[in-house]
Amino acid sequence: MECRRITTRDEVYKGINLWNEINPSFYIIPRLVEQNIFSPFVGVNVDTWGIFEGDNLITFMLTKHLTMPISKKCKTDQGWVSLLVVNKKIPNAVSIVDKLFKLVEEDFKKNGIKEVHFGGDPQNFLSGLPSSLEGDYLSLLEKSGFRKHVVVYDLYQNISKFKISQKINEEVLLKEKDLNLRIETATQKTSPFLLKFLEKNFPERWYFEAENIGRISGGSGGIEDYWLLWDSDDIVGFARTNTFKSSYLGPNINWCFKWQKDSLGLGPIGIADNCRGKGYGIYLMVNIIQYFQQKSYKHMVIDWTDLVDYYKKIGFEPWIKYIMLEKKL
Repeated sequence: MECRRITTRDEVYKGINLWNEINPSFYIIPRLVEQNIFSPFVGVNVDTWGIFEGDNLITFMLTKHLTMPISKKCKTDQGWVSLLVVNKKIPNAVSIVDKLFKLVEEDFKKNGIKEVHFGGDPQNFLSGLPSSLEGDYLSLLEKSGFRKHVVVYDLYQNISKFKISQKINEEVLLKEKDLNLRIETATQKTSPFLLKFLEKNFPERWYFEAENIGRISGGSGGIEDYWLLWDSDDIVGFARTNTFKSSYLGPNINWCFKWQKDSLGLGPIGIADNCRGKGYGIYLMVNIIQYFQQKSYKHMVIDWTDLVDYYKKIGFEPWIKYIMLEKKL
């Protein structure tokens, strides 16, 4: 058996096909491969690795690390295992995974990586290890030195049935009556204001993502999926939505492939520090949900959150549970 870096497009797709064959519930469509692997954000280095038996790929790993800091927490000493799949039908496949981990860790160390996370990478497929795959992969990851960090969720709602409580409805109507709030989608003209707002209030990953997404198509591109909450002439909040028609597919619709046309993702969502606790976030999300409800969308997903009780106020329920893991090198 040969353990090595994967260097060709065909072999990368062999790895994705192996993943899709073994994990059909988390099927990765080709468009996501092209976007997340072959078109990485600025400052993100993507590598793929495999264990081969002849021409047969039996283990596949996708890793990432930064070549520039993207936040105070995400510096160039941080790396990720984005995907790991093992064909357990092959004799001794599991026993040689450790060999692949050692090869990958040697490469991480050469690049100055001191901390490795499983999932949660920029342009991620997974927020962490899905609980449904825990029996297959948790012991392998723990054997390699990974330890459980936190638990997060993807949340789901069928918005065709969306109804808000009387209390929330009264709060929303009150804001529309008494406050000078308005909601608009971002444009090429307003994108600089969005970026300034994010840089001031969320200067880390959300700003980094918006800056990259705004470059898509050479114009406004994916920036049109951002929603701006204005109070007079000031932006006080934002959200992002994306559908399969979007220029950029956010990770909140990674697993909506079975619905596609009538599904969308919501998030991230953020409100300025001095406006939090006033119900602005609920106000923004209710208006967005009602907008897409009127356009006959049904399936809405919020990814990677531990704020289950907060989003439950407007009908979201846990859908997929993830275990986030990390390892110090």
